[in-house]
Amino acid sequence: MSTSTADPGAAGAPTGESASSTRLTTSRGDLWWAVPGAVVGALAFWAAHRGLIDDAYITLDYVRNVARDLHWGLIPTEESNAATSPLNVLMLSLSTWLLSFVTGDVRPVLGLGLLTVVLSAAMAVWAARTARHLGVSTAWALAVLAVVFANPFVNSALGLEVLPISAFVMGLTAQAVRGRQVAFGVLAGLLVLTRLDLGVIVAVVYLLTPALRRRRWVAPAVAAAVSLPWYAFSWWHFGSAIPATFVIKTLQESFGDQTFFNGPWTLWAGRGGLPFALAAAPAAIGLVTVLTLLTGGLRRRLAGHLWPVAAIGLGGVAYYVAYSLLGVPPYQWYYVPSTVALGVAGVLGLALALRQVTPISPRGVRWAGPAVTAALLAALAVTSLDGRPLPWQYPVYFGAWALPSEYRDIGAAVHDEIGDGTVLAPPEIGTLAFGCDCSMVDVFSDPGTTLPLIEQRIDQAGPVGRFLLELNFARLDRDREPRDPDHRLVWTQGEVPEGVPSWPTHSPATGPATLYLEPVG
Repeated sequence: MSTSTADPGAAGAPTGESASSTRLTTSRGDLWWAVPGAVVGALAFWAAHRGLIDDAYITLDYVRNVARDLHWGLIPTEESNAATSPLNVLMLSLSTWLLSFVTGDVRPVLGLGLLTVVLSAAMAVWAARTARHLGVSTAWALAVLAVVFANPFVNSALGLEVLPISAFVMGLTAQAVRGRQVAFGVLAGLLVLTRLDLGVIVAVVYLLTPALRRRRWVAPAVAAAVSLPWYAFSWWHFGSAIPATFVIKTLQESFGDQTFFNGPWTLWAGRGGLPFALAAAPAAIGLVTVLTLLTGGLRRRLAGHLWPVAAIGLGGVAYYVAYSLLGVPPYQWYYVPSTVALGVAGVLGLALALRQVTPISPRGVRWAGPAVTAALLAALAVTSLDGRPLPWQYPVYFGAWALPSEYRDIGAAVHDEIGDGTVLAPPEIGTLAFGCDCSMVDVFSDPGTTLPLIEQRIDQAGPVGRFLLELNFARLDRDREPRDPDHRLVWTQGEVPEGVPSWPTHSPATGPATLYLEPVG
């Protein structure tokens, strides 16, 4: 690919009133890409909506309580700060609340469908605008959609923050390529509000994009204005700016010998070569793109509008390194920022390379590359389902101890058994709590239960980490007592005590088992 292509917005472009008119026309023209984007988002949601994973239901538990009662908690009876992505919860709550005027009820799964359609549409428009400014066909938006939704780390975790991450990464790239400082700051703030650790990607793109550093204070100031109010509120109200999941997940560290660093080849590659390739191959192309562009940059031959393409991929690499150093388990959604950022860089790199090969070609030829790429990825994604009927009962990457439908039904049955009582959850709480809509407690839902873990994490930290954690938890209520359960929900593959309510489960990840409800004490 060429690394010295002139910026389309530089010399030779229309000026004055003519340039403004041209930009307005092309900008409006890009909006039609929202239509295929929305269609792809709707299809992806339809395929996944019956088989959302357990951690997605933790998010939807929060959404139901916020949309129904403006209550920030996993369960109705306890306020908690264990929602990893504040923005995802807020956006889902808004879409769920709006739909309640149509449905007459609070239905978070439908709210997820609406948000999926909107974010997918936005992602397509941002991809088209990025492509246009790079001088390639806007049809590469189709390839971006395919790279994102064919990625099993994304489609196996819908409901979590995977789609906001993907959409806002594309939006960030679009604003960086176009040199829009204020818009970049808004997207940067949204990414940081989606997950605080996404600041790693934001920082890399900001530092490597010349157009964003001309008035270097603008983008950071806007990003801070967008994201800081929530974190300040969280620190003051909940006693922590960061969610409790930081403590919970970093204390887990690994799944035995499987860590975030080695998880791609020790865990996920073993779950099927084709699904893994659908995430790894675009990321690998993205890595080649990054290295090629950076080589041109080191030789001072990289055009300014190409730096963000290299930067978004390099940001994905930096995120992978940061999470490897952080020491967390290899949950599939943790790989979304890296694989999507590199995948986007890969699509744009492929587009630039093909343009170099065929600089002047009919429109049909320009559409051929992205159309074939998108069709191939879509076909491989369907093949990777291995004959699983749609909508699926569980996604390609699935490790829960029961099917989502089983957990929902068991949760509803537990509600009938305990009423207003409190039940201690098994290690997986999200879908059970969604079905139960009751006082189901564990470290995610009960702040009193989370408190000892917070103290343990502070004690394990080094001097700098301890200082930062103490500062973060300075307003935390350390006198909070755990909620006393009167029942316990137990998962077992062994014997079940006589005379207690029990329900069989059949997970493809763990095999047949039983959940039973027993009194405590």
